[in-house]
Amino acid sequence: MEVCIPLIPGRGNKIINKADSMDIRKPTLFIDERIARDNIRIMAAKAARLRVQFRPHFKTHQSVEVGKWFLQAGVTAITVSSVTMARAFADAGWNDITIAFPLNIKETEEVCALAARIKLNVLFDSPEQAAALAKVLKQPAGFFIKVDTGYHRAGVLPGDRETMEAILSVAAAGPLEFRGFLTHAGQTYMAGSPEAVLQVSHKSRALLAGLKEAYSGRSPGLMTSVGDTPSCSMGEDFSGADEIRPGNFVYYDLMQLRLGSCRFGQIAAAVICPVVSVYPSRNQALIYGGAVHLSKESLMQPDGSKIFGLAVPITGDRWSFPEGEDYMVSLSQEHGLMRTVSGWAASLRPGDLVAVIPVHSCLAADLLKDTFTSLVQ
Repeated sequence: MEVCIPLIPGRGNKIINKADSMDIRKPTLFIDERIARDNIRIMAAKAARLRVQFRPHFKTHQSVEVGKWFLQAGVTAITVSSVTMARAFADAGWNDITIAFPLNIKETEEVCALAARIKLNVLFDSPEQAAALAKVLKQPAGFFIKVDTGYHRAGVLPGDRETMEAILSVAAAGPLEFRGFLTHAGQTYMAGSPEAVLQVSHKSRALLAGLKEAYSGRSPGLMTSVGDTPSCSMGEDFSGADEIRPGNFVYYDLMQLRLGSCRFGQIAAAVICPVVSVYPSRNQALIYGGAVHLSKESLMQPDGSKIFGLAVPITGDRWSFPEGEDYMVSLSQEHGLMRTVSGWAASLRPGDLVAVIPVHSCLAADLLKDTFTSLVQ
């Protein structure tokens, strides 16, 4: 059986029956529910075993229905990446939400409305953000100080106590409750080995733990929150962290496979694409699936070339394990060129279907919201 899962903000609600499930005419995102549920169960069990709170990030799937799979696994607190996403999941019944993006001052009114409905946490990495919300907030809301532990995307540097003190000072003017320190060690994605990933994770957790200790006398009950799929998937030691917020693990992807975060059999997302043309003389095939479906995310090969996904066979209504290095080697807006090196790929004909494992499932899931389909056992 197959069902189409509605994604926020309410698009993609067509029901696809098994009988016509492979009548795919354009790039379509397929999710294997069994694999995704297993990934959720494994991560939830790890968090329980290692005694950290599990607050998964929902930015990967952005699906109200997939959210129910988490709820059924015992998850009660979640992370999102925008006010819009927080509102959508609050509407779906989630009552404990952290918006893991530094506060956009232009959205303080929307944040206030959410704080009146649910247990809400926001992020500050500047005193201006804290002052703007403290000035208008009527209901209590929690806040974390976002700490830059090496990714250099957002956050206060660990040694910048002046900015931290300024945030705490202006936040005290409103009904804001200091929850602790939060980071996203995104530099794990650039680590060259599992050992390097775990080293980055250890350093990030140690920095947060030091800040928690320094401020614990002023604000008892502070938390440290970390979140990146590589370290949460590979790690078996979360000392120094009170909470983990991985997101990509629900589907995984080619990047996570390359990093060592997962096995191929744990990848739960693939984009089903029609073959448009084949070019045997150059061992390539043209598929209907380009940058607007898969994104331009790429992985570097040892020879310096880039790949944009891995094409694998479809058996029945599911994708199979790869039969060779049949990579997507080029993407334009709507088209993709696939290298056809395996026997299966060399036998493709126009009108056939291939499954492309995306480099980054978060982006593919967002780009293909309208086509999202779940495979269920």
